[in-house]
Amino acid sequence: MIKQLILDGNSLTINTLVKTGRDSSVRVAIKEENWQKITECRELCERFAKEERVIYGVNTSCGGLVDHLLPQNVVREFQQNLIKSVTTQVGEFLPDEIVRMAMIARCNALCRGYSGIKPTNLKIYIEMINKNIFPCIPKQGSLGASGDLGPLGCIACVAIGEWKARYKGKIMPGREAMDLAGIPLMVLDSKEGLSLINGTSCMAALASSVIFDAINTVFNTDIISALSVETLMGRINPFDLRVHDKKYHPGQYATAYNMMALLNDSLLTIDEQKLSQTLSSVLKGNSDVIINDIPLEDAYSLRCIPQVIGPVRESLEFTQNILERELNSSNDNPLLFTEYETFIHNGHFHGQYISLAMDFVAIAITTVSVISDRRVDRFMDKNSSVGLPPFLCKERTGIRMGLMGGQFMTSSLVAENRTLVIPASVQSISSTANFQDVVSFGLIAARKARSIIDNTNYVLAFELMCAAQAADIRGTKKLSSAGKILHKEVRKIVPYLNRDEVIIDYLEALHNEIKNGTFVEAVETAVGKLQFTHSRTA
Repeated sequence: MIKQLILDGNSLTINTLVKTGRDSSVRVAIKEENWQKITECRELCERFAKEERVIYGVNTSCGGLVDHLLPQNVVREFQQNLIKSVTTQVGEFLPDEIVRMAMIARCNALCRGYSGIKPTNLKIYIEMINKNIFPCIPKQGSLGASGDLGPLGCIACVAIGEWKARYKGKIMPGREAMDLAGIPLMVLDSKEGLSLINGTSCMAALASSVIFDAINTVFNTDIISALSVETLMGRINPFDLRVHDKKYHPGQYATAYNMMALLNDSLLTIDEQKLSQTLSSVLKGNSDVIINDIPLEDAYSLRCIPQVIGPVRESLEFTQNILERELNSSNDNPLLFTEYETFIHNGHFHGQYISLAMDFVAIAITTVSVISDRRVDRFMDKNSSVGLPPFLCKERTGIRMGLMGGQFMTSSLVAENRTLVIPASVQSISSTANFQDVVSFGLIAARKARSIIDNTNYVLAFELMCAAQAADIRGTKKLSSAGKILHKEVRKIVPYLNRDEVIIDYLEALHNEIKNGTFVEAVETAVGKLQFTHSRTA
């Protein structure tokens, strides 16, 4: 368990950020060695301002008004006007945990010592995090191009006593929240307002949460699909690591490894070598075409799990690397270099890396929902389920409908995912009098990916309900060790359904346990830690 997070601008991981964001008891601090660089950078900024060297955001206006040069006597007024004017988000507020993560990510960027913020103001920012002030950030309205101007503006406005925040469970004016918490208001000088808002920290925070939860969804996919394979009497041979070594991809190999670990002692799965021998004895000496009840191979939704989920794993690993680089970057403009005594204007605030990464995640997790829904269909169809009753309805079939209705939901959510998966990263619309003429919509991409993960977890919840129902029909004694544990966990929530009833509450409960990783943790007690990706040299 994390007790304190020390930010140094270089080593923040997604796991640490998400866990700290979700646990407001964790204290946050900046590494002591960083304060000298932060102080020196601020001194350089003040020297440049005194010398009236023309620098964006120091003595110029911003955005489409960049051609307006500002005298020193209006700098404080301008910095406050800047953050208030860009705070234009709309819609529901982001969850507190995402707000906390965004604030931590922004501090991690600022503590690198290239942004020019005063140490006193950065300490105020840290104090806001530690005293659990959650500025209200409406989730819609960010371009994700000149950074998260609107979302980060909401945080900056609370720091100067504007806008509103949630403090101790109540939404109140920002000044009131700061007063009650005993935190002084920030006084912003040259560039400081720009430093607070001109970065990718909010979209990076939401994207980090998305990747964290997407990885959890993939591990749940492993254990649920394994239970489906055995209760649909699938073949174990397609997961044999010898065959995956001959088409080696780290994610594919890891998926196959996990499936073999989960199914190794199942008495329901079929060995295709033994089946081949059985079919051979039927075929020998027969001159007629024979239609066998059990085909030699499984459908792709069972047989190709490693080939479908493997690319998902590697896509998530790729996006994780992108996000962790982004989290540990100086992502505002301009940057001030104490080591060279200069400044450089740049476009580090642009969120295209994050936007593309989130579109990758959206595609990957939509793929998970598609293959899960195909396995659900096999449970529903008596012609595809190797002897299971239609719609898993064993008792009073026809009078009862069984689990037929659950597939309405999964098909609907898969269709919704396919709609949401349309990329945000290519939707650029010019704004700000053609100053911000190429934008990323990174926050939109992250929000869409978040919705797709939630939808997919519902699809997996129903697949799990089907697999548990099928296990009872087949006989749970034949399940693998992992399958028995997973079935037992499901039965704590959902009974064997020998009657028709509303299953909504069951689905919600299963969804929550999938999201929390409870089922994966329970199953790993039997099979050990599952692999995310495999290293051939390990």
